[in-house]
Formats: sequence, structure tokens, C-alpha cells
Amino acid sequence: MLKNLGKSFFVSIFFLLPSIILGSSILLLSPADNAIDVDIRISFRWQPSEEIKDKELSYSIFVSEDTLIDEKDLMLANIFSNFYTGDVLKPETTYYWKIEATDKEGNTYESDVAKFTTRKLRAGDAYVIFFEEYLKIVPLDDNFVGVKKNEVILMNKSKELIKSLKINAEIKDVLSTGNLLLIITEKGTSIYDNKLNTIVYQINDQVIGIAAQNVLYNNDKIYVFKDFSTAPIEKEIKNIKKAFVIDGFLYVLTQEALLKINSNFEVTNTYSFVESTYDFDYIFSNEEIRIVVLTNKGIILLNDDLTEISETRFQIETKNYERKIFSYYDKLALLSGNNNLNFYDYDLNLIKTLNYTESFNYFLSANEKEFILVGDSIKAYSFDDNKLKWSYSTINKFNIITEPLMYKDGLIIGLKDFLTRFLVFYDDFDETYYFNRYANEVLQIKEEILEKVEEEVSEKLKFEETIESTSLTAETEIPKVLEEITQPSTPVLESEDVEELIKDETIEPAPTPSATEAETEIEIQKPSQIEDIISPETPQAITQEPTPIVVPEPPQSIEKPAEVSPKATDISLKELIQSLIVPKKVKEEPTEKKIEETEITKLFDKPYNEYIYGSIFEDDNFYLYGYEGKDEWDAKVWKLDKYGEIVWETTLPGDKTDFFRDAIVITEDATTMAKSIVCVGDTLSYGLNGNVFIASISDEGTVNYQFDYGDIGRDSGIKVLKIDDESYAVAGNLFINKRLTDVFVTKYLNDGTRIWTKNFGGNDSEITVDIKNTQDQGFMVFGATRSFGAGGFDVYVLKIDFYGNMKWSNVFGDSNDNVAIGVVQEGRQYYVLYETTSNPLIFGFLEVDELNGFGDSFEYTVEEMEKLLGFTKIEDKYIAYGYRVQDNKKVGIIYEISKKNRIFKEIKKYEFESDFEIRSVVKPENSDYLYVFGNTINGDKQNIVMIKEKIDN
Repeated sequence: MLKNLGKSFFVSIFFLLPSIILGSSILLLSPADNAIDVDIRISFRWQPSEEIKDKELSYSIFVSEDTLIDEKDLMLANIFSNFYTGDVLKPETTYYWKIEATDKEGNTYESDVAKFTTRKLRAGDAYVIFFEEYLKIVPLDDNFVGVKKNEVILMNKSKELIKSLKINAEIKDVLSTGNLLLIITEKGTSIYDNKLNTIVYQINDQVIGIAAQNVLYNNDKIYVFKDFSTAPIEKEIKNIKKAFVIDGFLYVLTQEALLKINSNFEVTNTYSFVESTYDFDYIFSNEEIRIVVLTNKGIILLNDDLTEISETRFQIETKNYERKIFSYYDKLALLSGNNNLNFYDYDLNLIKTLNYTESFNYFLSANEKEFILVGDSIKAYSFDDNKLKWSYSTINKFNIITEPLMYKDGLIIGLKDFLTRFLVFYDDFDETYYFNRYANEVLQIKEEILEKVEEEVSEKLKFEETIESTSLTAETEIPKVLEEITQPSTPVLESEDVEELIKDETIEPAPTPSATEAETEIEIQKPSQIEDIISPETPQAITQEPTPIVVPEPPQSIEKPAEVSPKATDISLKELIQSLIVPKKVKEEPTEKKIEETEITKLFDKPYNEYIYGSIFEDDNFYLYGYEGKDEWDAKVWKLDKYGEIVWETTLPGDKTDFFRDAIVITEDATTMAKSIVCVGDTLSYGLNGNVFIASISDEGTVNYQFDYGDIGRDSGIKVLKIDDESYAVAGNLFINKRLTDVFVTKYLNDGTRIWTKNFGGNDSEITVDIKNTQDQGFMVFGATRSFGAGGFDVYVLKIDFYGNMKWSNVFGDSNDNVAIGVVQEGRQYYVLYETTSNPLIFGFLEVDELNGFGDSFEYTVEEMEKLLGFTKIEDKYIAYGYRVQDNKKVGIIYEISKKNRIFKEIKKYEFESDFEIRSVVKPENSDYLYVFGNTINGDKQNIVMIKEKIDN
């Protein structure tokens, strides 16, 4: 749009400048001009005016904090949809935005400028998100540091590059004290200032932890700095597990003992352990500190002089049952088995037990009224009533890739599902627990100790100058000032180790680190949280009700023989006599809740036909999708609990055939955590000759919306895929040229707004089987094609980008029909189960890489008539399921596929009086039961069957 030009002048030059079109040709929909309280994760939407709506346009979006928008404010160019969900915006900030569009002829169109203001931050907001492939994100002063394999990148709060450092060694870890950065490599530890300008000190060892602002440690040594311009005091201590400073004392936990060290750098108290130690922390009430130690067999409570107060004993050893302890002000939180949370008071008495269906790895103290659990999801709960305050989760299970870190601007958590990202969450966090509290302390060493150390270092340097370094013998001794204190050699700064890069250097992505597995002495299966009850065989349609949950009272304390207790050193005679008179308390770990379960085979007997295409499991419920057949097929969704009881059924009636073929669960409202089920399938009730059918159903069973999509032919919806918290994709088959079909992919917002649609294919037919998210926010689409390949149908794989543009495609097969059945994704690797319609029938297993295409494959020849209907992964096993025709009826079968041994092995067979086919196999996490859903013939009707059975060890 031309600016500052008169109308007459514009008319005179219009034909000389055909590439610039006057007027608001692009209409801005949201955020609207002068909008306020706009969400920080805003979705920008616009549309072309009537005059240009039929043109093929590419768009550029500009967003600025200034009223004058220029090229520096370009957020993204070459957008082919009229929608963009950009990065998270700043809270309580006024922005200006506009859109420019270009058609194929090079003509440019422009919108007006709209102004909007974002809302305040709310608890649970992920207000900063890093999508780059970082190994770790840590705060440094008011900035962020992104860590890659051989590089650290300093960024400001807006994630703009300040400085980049290339490291000529693989980075093992990066730690932050808040104002100093520790870069750990094989060569040692380099300590940088908060601008990454200077290495203030270098240690020739790999630091593993920060005990205070001026105290660092590795496995065998403690380093205490007066400041980082001089050499530290070093103290050798073997097998250090953890250390921290509190109230002017240094506490060090080793495999065998806990040490208390004073400002003279002397060990004043020691507590020795009979069992292996795992972790320790401290809890506090008023001015009193108590130390809590997690061992293999229990929890030991000590006062600040390491005198034992009480102990809780475990029924199962920690080495066989994962446990973690966390401080929560004057209380202790014990996370057991990932889903049991116990709270103990200041005297180690049990005060509360909470059980969760999800698994959690970390507990964080947000403030005195709220705590946060991090694992399968990220959830904040109130302490008093365990009420959910806020939550972050995705449809795909994610892994936590770094330990969560709380600091003055939020909580940093790194996670990975199909995409690696780091999020900074906002809440009313208590500064008491910033940097896990430890980096907030300082250990003050007495001045005379520091002076003696400096003198020793000076004398040592003078002595070394008088002789050849090679003449030193084993007999050469340098006097020591303190027993057990050794001095480091003069730090050697290797300038070639660090290369400072200029600000505008291109930052290369680094691979995401693989998960690190902890070594254990023996591999023992995690104890089940559910007691298995053997009951008589249950008739069809009869299920055993679960027994009520009973929470046992905490067991009474029992006396502990005094001679069993390890004694702290330097104990006074009075304390010794007192310990013999007053026995210490020993408590038992609370017995966990047990729920009675039983195996079930249940027929959902209805006086009409019902058929399912699959199931999904979410929050202890199953959602089945398919159709109900009375007069016509009506698309239908069922919600079941894990005992097979129907919670609700929702049918979408039509006057012709309608059904759902796939479904996902999405979160509609992050505040209320309201969920919906988005279903996709086919409809003949709407459209000319049949359309894609899409519907959203609330978790209460009401229909949020439904619509159809298609052309003049028989169009089909095959798969629906959650993209992120705000959108999903639908893939299917689109009728082209009267009889042939193409693959299509369409992106929608959760409210049903269509963002873009793309179709792919050749001169013949293509069919869709599955769609998956890729690590670069694109998609992998799997199906079959007759347009390309060796003849007949061949396995067809397409890689498309975030906007639906195809990046590459490839085919796999022989002269027979080769059709994909299902796909399992593992990172950027995909494993395709396919069928070859030869005689005899062949099933195949094919590897596909999203960057490199097809990989290894192997096949399995079937001697009988079989049909596989689905493919999944349960724990570490690849599972295929369907049916076999045996004695003139369908028998349900399950195969386990071994990638290593390249074989298909039948592991289950289910035979009923009439046909039975398996449509879904699910094993909920932390459950010992397998759930099988399928369809059977019940008299003259087709009905649904659920099988729940204990998994064989």
C-alpha cells in the first residue's frame, strides 16, 4: 500500500507500479485493532478481501512494539495459510501488527496496522519457550544460556543472541550459580563471568554440583573459593554424593557417612551409615535445622549436629523401588514408585499420603501453599486439599530431559516427545527455593586459613621456579598447612579451548541427547501398586466391582535398640546417657492403597449392531469410536471406565451411513482442564456423494461441533493427529477426477477452524493409512499409491513441512500390492507394518527415517488366511493384531514382532462361538493388565467385546 502519496499522483503512476496495490486488501481478524487482555500465545488470523480472495497468495507477518513497522519486525515470511500461531508474546505489552501478501505475478497487497495489548501473566503460563535443539537451558543473571554439544549461546529475555562460544571439546554439563557459569568437559571445568567474556577460574576436574555460591564439588573433592580470582581451598573426600551449605556449615554426604565441616575447614561431626545412602536434604522450622537422609532401607532424621532423632524403615529397599526425597519447608516429601507421595512432619511422623495415576519424577516447592509435580505431565497442587491449580500436558507422552530449575523469573523445564523444547513457567514462586536453595548460601572460611593457603601457594610456586619440573621425585614433599587440605596446581587456561564468535553467527543445531539410564545392581520389576485378586471365572457381561479404598492409619512407633544406632562423633557424655534412657523412634513406611482388580471378558450386548474401529485410553477411561447400526449407521463414541462400565454413549444421528474411524483427546481449556474427543470418519448424510466427517465431543458426552469436508466424490477421513495444545491435523482420501483419490492433509484449530489443506498424488489412486508429527514440526504421511512404484499398490511415504508443503516422497514394494497397515514412531524413526497380497500372504516390517527415507525391512509368510488391523508398541514390544479365519470363523490374534530377531511370533489367540476380530490393544501405564477391544457376532447382531487380562511375566 502506498503511503504519503496524493490520489492524483497515485493515478498517474499506477500503471508504472503494478506490483504495489493501494487499499486495505488484507483484512485483520484477530487480534482486532485496540484489543486488550490478548492471550500471550495469540493466534494471528486474517483473510484476503473479496477482490483478491481467488488469488494464490503468500503472506508475511510483521509484529512490533513500535508504531512504525519496518523489515526488522518481520516475524515470518512465505506463509501460505491465513493463520499463524507465533512465539509467546510478552505480557502486559502493546504490539502493532500487519500482513503483507504477494501473488504469483509479484503484486503486493497490505493490511492496515492493528494495535493490541497482551494480558497479565497467570499461574501456569509457559511464557517463554525454546524450540531449538538445546541440551539444556540455564539462567545466568538476567539472561539465558542455551547448551549444545560443543557450544554455549548467551541470549537475552527475548531469546535474542548476545554471544556464542564454541568449545573444542564435548560439553558434559553446564551449571549456573546465577551469576557465574560452569562449563564442564572432559578436560575440566571452566568458570565464566555472567557475560561469558572471561574465564575467571579453571579447575582440572569435572565439577558435579554446587553446594553454595562459593563451594563446588566433584566425586572426590570439595572446592571453596574466597573469590574466583584466587585459588580455592581443596579438601579430598571420597565418594561424595551431595553437598550443601546451611547456617555457615558445610554438610557432605558420601556413600558411607555424613560430615559436618566448620569455617576452619575442620570436620566437627560425623554420622556413619550401615546401609548405602542415596540423597539428603534439610527441613527447617523457625531457626532450627534438621537433616534428612535417604538410605537403602529407610529415612534417618538428624539434628544439625548429626545426632539421630528418629527413623522410618521401608518394606521394600530403595535399590528395588525408586524413591526421592524433597524438602518442603518444615515438612519432608517422599516420592515413591513415581506415583505415591508421602508428607512427613518435622519429627518424621506421616501426615499425608497421596496417590496419582500418572508417574512423576520431581517434586518442587512452589510456595508454602502449593507444590508442583513433574513427570508424565506438569501439575501444581494446593497442599491443604490436593486441588489441581494448573497443569501442562500433551496428547503424546513426553520425557523430562533435564532436572527442573526454579529461579527468580520462573521454573525451567526441558521436555521431549516428537519435539524437544524448554519452557519457562510462571507462578508465585518462593525465592527460598531458587536454585534448589544451595546456590543462595555462602561458606565463610576464616581469614587466617585463607592467608595460610595463599602463603602455601606462593611458597610452592617459588619452590617450583628453583628446580626443573622434571627433577621432582616421589620423595619431594611440600609442607601442608592443614591436614587433608591439598592445593591445586596453577590453573592452565587453554585459549584454544574457547573461541568467541561474533554476534550474528549462524547457530548450528545440535542433536538431542539420548536419555541416560541409571545403573542398578540387579534388574527387578517395579512392585505393582495394585493387589491382584484371583476370583472365579466371570460370566459375560458380569464384572466385579472394585473394593473401596482403605487408607491405613500410620503404624505406631516401635522402640529401636540403642546398640543398633550408629553414633555421631564428638557426642557429650550427657547426650550419650540421654540416648540410652530415651529410645529413638523407628517408624514403618505407610502401607500403600490397594485396589482389587480382576480379569474380565465382557460382551456389550445390545439389541442392535455396534462396531468399533479402535480405542484410546486417557485418565483411567477408555474412549471407543465407531458406529451404531439400527436403521442406518450412525457415528458413535463410548466412554468406559477400566472395569468395562459404560460412563456414557453419544450417537450423532444421520439419515445415511456415518461412522468414526479415528479419535484423539484434546484439552479445550487449560484453566479448567476440560477435555474433548475429536473424531474423524466418513459421512454419507452430508455432502454430495460422501464427505469427511469431523466432530468434537465433550468429556461429558455432549457434541461441541460437527462438520463435513469434501468435494463432489466419495471422500474419507482416515486419521486425526494432535499437533499441539491448540491444533490438530486430519489425513484422508480426497476424490479426484471422478474415480481416483489423492492423499489429503488438513490442519484445524481445536475449535474447528480450518487453517490449510493440501492434497498429494499422481495420475492414479493414493490412499492414506497414518500421519505422524515430525521433530521439525512437520508431518510424515503413510499410505499406498498406484501412481508410482513397481506395479499395483506400493507403500507410499511423504514428508511435508509445517505449512503442508511436500519435502519428499518415496515408495516401497514389488509387483504385488504392498499396503501399509500401521505405523509406530520412535523419534525420527518410523516402523511400518505392511501387507503384501501375494499367495501365500506376506506381512512385512519396514524402517523409515524422516531424513534418510527407507531403511531395513524383513517379511513373514502366512500359511493361513489372516488380516492384521492394527499396529502398536507396548513397553518395548511391537504388537500387531487382527484376526485369522479358522474353522470358517474369525479368531482374534496378536503377534509380537522382534526387530532384533526379525521374526513375527503369535502370542495370543482369542476364540469365541462366532467371529471375533481385534481392533485395539492397550496396556495402561503402571498397570499389570492388557485390554483388548474388538467386535463379535452375537446371534444376528454385531456387538463389542472387551477383554481385560493379567499380563504374563
